[in-house]
Amino acid sequence: MYLALKKNKNRSYLYLLEGVYDKAKGRSTNRVVRSFGAYDKLPKKIREQYEDQKSRKELERKLIREQREDSLKKAIQTLPEESLENLSNHFNRSGALRYGHLCLKPIWEKQMGLKYKIDYLQKQTTQIRSWRMNDLLFYLCASKVLEPKSYYRCNKTKSNYLYCPWNNIVQDNFYRGLDFVYENREELIGHAVKSRLKQSRGNIRVAFFDCTNTGFETPYDDVTWQTIRFTRQKVKELKKLGLSTDRIEAYLDSEDFSEELSEELKLREEELLRMRGCSKEGRFAQPLVTVALAIDQSGFPIDCKVYAGNLSELHTVEPMIESMKQKYGVKDIYFVADKGLNSAENLQKIKDHRLGFVVAQKVGRQTAKVRAQMLDPDGYRNYCVKENGKFCIEQTHPLDPEQARFKVCDLIKEYTDEWTDKTTGQIQKQKKKMSCKIIYTYNSQRKQRDLANLGQQVARANKAIDDGMLLGNPCGSGWRSLLQTKKEAAQNKKDKEQYRACGLKQEIIEQRKQVAGYAALVFSHPQEGVQRLSEVEILSTYHRLVCVEDCFKVMKSSFTIHPVYVRLRERIIAHCYLCVLALMMMRSIQEKLERRGINVSSQSISHALSEALLLPVPTASGQLDLWQNFSLDVEFHDPLYTGKGARQLDINDSEDSEAVWKKYKQYRHQTPFLTDLIMKAAGLQPLSYYSTTGQLKKKLGIQSVNRELIL
Repeated sequence: MYLALKKNKNRSYLYLLEGVYDKAKGRSTNRVVRSFGAYDKLPKKIREQYEDQKSRKELERKLIREQREDSLKKAIQTLPEESLENLSNHFNRSGALRYGHLCLKPIWEKQMGLKYKIDYLQKQTTQIRSWRMNDLLFYLCASKVLEPKSYYRCNKTKSNYLYCPWNNIVQDNFYRGLDFVYENREELIGHAVKSRLKQSRGNIRVAFFDCTNTGFETPYDDVTWQTIRFTRQKVKELKKLGLSTDRIEAYLDSEDFSEELSEELKLREEELLRMRGCSKEGRFAQPLVTVALAIDQSGFPIDCKVYAGNLSELHTVEPMIESMKQKYGVKDIYFVADKGLNSAENLQKIKDHRLGFVVAQKVGRQTAKVRAQMLDPDGYRNYCVKENGKFCIEQTHPLDPEQARFKVCDLIKEYTDEWTDKTTGQIQKQKKKMSCKIIYTYNSQRKQRDLANLGQQVARANKAIDDGMLLGNPCGSGWRSLLQTKKEAAQNKKDKEQYRACGLKQEIIEQRKQVAGYAALVFSHPQEGVQRLSEVEILSTYHRLVCVEDCFKVMKSSFTIHPVYVRLRERIIAHCYLCVLALMMMRSIQEKLERRGINVSSQSISHALSEALLLPVPTASGQLDLWQNFSLDVEFHDPLYTGKGARQLDINDSEDSEAVWKKYKQYRHQTPFLTDLIMKAAGLQPLSYYSTTGQLKKKLGIQSVNRELIL
């Protein structure tokens, strides 16, 4: 529903409209729900509210709520007395309160142990005594799971939750909470992981690592903002000295100002965070920050780092290793990453820390000797992948050429080590070698996919030749790498015309055909204290790296880590850490459900918890001592149950509300709702259809809470 003005005979009228589907016309149309009369005759206060954009939304919500209440009263009056009970239980959710966050409370307090840790840090590091930091941070993390939004909107909707001790916290305190997270971010992450490991009596054996980036809606990066602020400050100083506008503009165009600006930017270089870089999702026009995440063998986050958006991923590996060693004392783990982090320098640093690694290796750019080693059939063994994702060696003699196969070989990687000489100050270089092992794998299905991709790239390259496309510098991958320019053919002239595509590089096409279906992993074992993984276990381990990508997907889709709605560097970092803490709660819930044989996606869990609603129902005495459970289920949003295909049940179609309600009660009785399953997994009792306040407090684990704090 929404408010709109419509003209009729040169006069404007205010209507409350609703979008409905017209079967006769076969399209959506607007239906007038209520007419408020001529606009010029409405009270002045209503006209002022409607003309102000912010006040209009509040007016719209108020009128919609009143309309729904009136519709419900009219529907009750038209039904017989025996149907009043069913209709009074209709899905009028305007006054309902969320309780899905209470399903996450045991995870936050008991499994992650953050309640007492935050209380301790609040007493030790802050002067805040009027409100509890733990309540605020739990609300911020729980809201990312239930209803992700900006921190401004979090403050506006904080009273929509059942039992919200954060209701008296004001907007400024939300940002103080972010500052608290930034100052104590390493302790919070480390304590949550250690508490979980202590309860599960486990340890970290494998660390999966990857990077992503998240953006902002502003078009300016931090360098631009620092330039703008410095220029504004300089203009103010010059105006105080009495300089004219012309002289100020002349100074801003001078070399002296450029030198001052360069020195200022150099001094503030460490503060740069929002920078333009290589976006994972093609957002090259937006400034970015890079988020590095490490998870353990079960998919639970164990560490997080935030870097400037223009920093190469290659520089994020060593700080993460140092952080994990400092937090958890790891000394015998395998570090698993994709090929974007595969450089000999990085791998040597991992070996210097006496850790193992499993990293993907490109097969397209290899020396002729290494390629011949990979293509040689000697030494290959067949393997298969079981339903649980584990790899298994198959003893087939002779080798089955159509089945997946692998072999392990020794590998020497070369790199150039650079350092600055302390005496001369000059950069010194030295070529070094690093020894490791490489696993080559071949898969016929992968070969079909690689050849299909190559065919598409060749087609695009041929089209570029037909169109006479001008190219820039040659690329090392993709369809552009298949093109030969006139400059490469002539090997001389430098004019622009020499960069026009003139043919295909057949030798590169033939090389890609040869390596189609092949992939490779380089690995090395830890140098102390751990039972080494077998070759097959290493293959299985790398294929679980997809869990990190799933974590990024959850944070971007369910938790809306993108876009970032805060500006200061410290609060941007704190926002990313809060998303990781929310991810820890989500992974804990999924892990507990999996133990009960229930596999559900994070989106389904978020949806179920967001639809966990309770409506306070006044009793005969007028007290709000009765609660009605409105928890919905993902499957109940199917058109079979809603009647009109709507995503949520509403009062708009009051003629079939009783039938829909009967369907809901029958469905709820026959099928356990996901919310109930989550509550059981978290150690809580599922709520009945009706509950008293005492029963509610007991089942939700808030027995010690005063009755007045429930609402």
